[in-house]
Amino acid sequence: MKKSTFSEHIAFISIFGLGLFTLVRGVFWFKEQESVLHDSDFYLALHQIMPIWVWGIVVAVFALILTCSSWFLPKQQINNVCNYLLLIGGLGTAIMYFVMLSASIFNAINWLTWVQFSILTVVCGLLGFVGGANIYDRRK
Repeated sequence: MKKSTFSEHIAFISIFGLGLFTLVRGVFWFKEQESVLHDSDFYLALHQIMPIWVWGIVVAVFALILTCSSWFLPKQQINNVCNYLLLIGGLGTAIMYFVMLSASIFNAINWLTWVQFSILTVVCGLLGFVGGANIYDRRK
């Protein structure tokens, strides 16, 4: 069995941490839906699109998929499980963060919220792109 490299450790920690960060947000929205709606206009704007508890479930599912992809990193050279999980989890969370970004531009407490959502949108989107690019590259 090969020893994991420093880069693999950093990739695991980064992807796992990003997925866990997003998962906690989704669980919070699902569990604390009544108190969340009183926190800011941003949450009310999201709630007008669909109930905040539904947001929580959808965000949590995509985040869980993204988090699971980190566990398959060591086998990424052998099979496509990690790549498919990155594609689905990365693009799913990117779409969710993009919608949150759109809702936060005029409804956030300050500009930090929408800047963070734009960064998270790009990072998650790039993870999804890398997963998809690896799948495509292996089919050639």
